Amino acid sequence: MPPAARLSLPSRRPPSFSLAPAQFRVQGWDPVLIISQIVAFQALHYLALALVLPVFLSLFASPDLLAYEGGPSSLALVMDWRAFTGRTVSSIPATRTLQPGLAGLAAATGGVAAEAKVDAAELARGVVRVMEWDSARGWAVALGWVSASMIDISYLYYLIRRPTHILDFSLTLVFNHLILTTYYAHAFPTAFFFWFVLATSTIAQIVLAEQLCVKREMRDGFSVADMTPQIGERARMDSDLELGQVKTGGGEYERVPGEER
Repeated sequence: MPPAARLSLPSRRPPSFSLAPAQFRVQGWDPVLIISQIVAFQALHYLALALVLPVFLSLFASPDLLAYEGGPSSLALVMDWRAFTGRTVSSIPATRTLQPGLAGLAAATGGVAAEAKVDAAELARGVVRVMEWDSARGWAVALGWVSASMIDISYLYYLIRRPTHILDFSLTLVFNHLILTTYYAHAFPTAFFFWFVLATSTIAQIVLAEQLCVKREMRDGFSVADMTPQIGERARMDSDLELGQVKTGGGEYERVPGEER
């Protein structure tokens, strides 16, 4: 005998509700998806940085000193961690030295200027330009990085989506950037200001992105529906509660009305 699809309830019974979870992608190990998300997130971060950084550099940095570094669109200002210090690349010790016969900037300003045959008159004529420290450029680069990190929140919200994955992808972004900037500068980052900006922007990014993703799951993760029928009306049957045969791992069974149990 097929079970009846009618539900009778007392008229004074309080309303009952059904919490039906929304459909989500089943979690699992998908290396292709994970690698694709990492590459896309990293590329979008550098895209945002390339869009906002020239704007801040043009507004706050010295045009003359910025031109010496290649302009506001220079790749070094994005990939070189020494740009956070506001100094020129030549003013920070590097791991590689110049070839014999080439006079570096230190030779022009130090005690070996005579050996390099560079005097004050040649410096005045512009043979060698000694560039000074532009602290405003360091703040502009830091502001651009923080702004790009805030833009990354939207990428995490729409691309990564799950709150449990926000921390992993944010730290992966920082780790990849450390590898790239170390390779580009041929030196591991040692500036305190660089680490401070990187840490604070990453922490703010993780906290805000996780809050937004959790709020979305709390809002869209469950749908509340009133399952209490009105007097004289048939109960609305949910597709997940449809009576009939259900196959499980242990065999098959059939749902029956309460009065037949």
